[in-house]
Amino acid sequence: MLPENFEPMLATLSQPFDSAEYTYEIKWDGYRCLAFLDSHTRLQSRNQKDLTATFPELQNLHSKVKKPGCLVDGEIIALRDHKPSFLELQKRAQLKNPKMIAIRMNQIPVVYVAFDLIYYDYQPIYNKPLHERRSFLYENFEPADEMILTSYIETNGMDYFKSISELGLEGVVAKKKESVYLPGKRSKYWLKFKRKIIQNFVVCGYLVNPEKDPPSTLRSLLLGSYIQNRLSYFGLVGNGFTASEMESIPKELKRIQTEICPFTGNNKSLKNTYWVRPLVTCEVEYLELTDDGSLRHPLFKRFRPEIRPENCQYKG
Repeated sequence: MLPENFEPMLATLSQPFDSAEYTYEIKWDGYRCLAFLDSHTRLQSRNQKDLTATFPELQNLHSKVKKPGCLVDGEIIALRDHKPSFLELQKRAQLKNPKMIAIRMNQIPVVYVAFDLIYYDYQPIYNKPLHERRSFLYENFEPADEMILTSYIETNGMDYFKSISELGLEGVVAKKKESVYLPGKRSKYWLKFKRKIIQNFVVCGYLVNPEKDPPSTLRSLLLGSYIQNRLSYFGLVGNGFTASEMESIPKELKRIQTEICPFTGNNKSLKNTYWVRPLVTCEVEYLELTDDGSLRHPLFKRFRPEIRPENCQYKG
């Protein structure tokens, strides 16, 4: 029998490198997903949330395997301009109404990218080395419009990462050829090289440090960006400021302070916030978007007074 739940193996962040002991594959900008393939298909997120009803076009993946009883590790992606778009995927993932899901399914189709096989013919194979698990995967699955098998290269990880970055893709995952699959573990068997992203955002509010001296010292800026003319929340940035900026920024932003939240819709988690009119723009470096749409590891770079707020359109 297949397990009821399963925790996927995780990758560790690393600088790019070359090694004959590793293979290199694209890091897809999507939702990590385990596919339980028996007499039917069941999709489960990294956090063990059932995704089956959310992505109905993937409910026949079990028909693409030669033998039932498979547990596949992969990623769900949505494409825009022939590249994965996390923003488009979020538009699908947030839907609950079956009618809206059916409409969006035609507008924003998704694809399942399979990159590892954990169970085969109801038997666990995660203790086998990666190259053997891949052989099982490639020999027993039939690629289709809704499912592709990820490819990889054997050498030149640094050059591959450079090429992937130039294409605007998220990054590369290096996997040790002889590695076993470690459920729920983050290890150096899988290492991820991630492209840093630099984008402009609108300053929509700020938080201060009440325990600091002076108590008005900046803690973080609240960031927004326009998506289809709607100003959306993209999280906080609290790193990258000089000591001088941490004192001066709240004083400057106080001039455009407002009681009105500038974001479309309410965000209940934004407490003790000083809202400002969306007039100021800044440049921020970050790694990726989290599942809830916030920036991961954001770093403030500089203010961009020459950039109009309405020109801060999120490119996901």
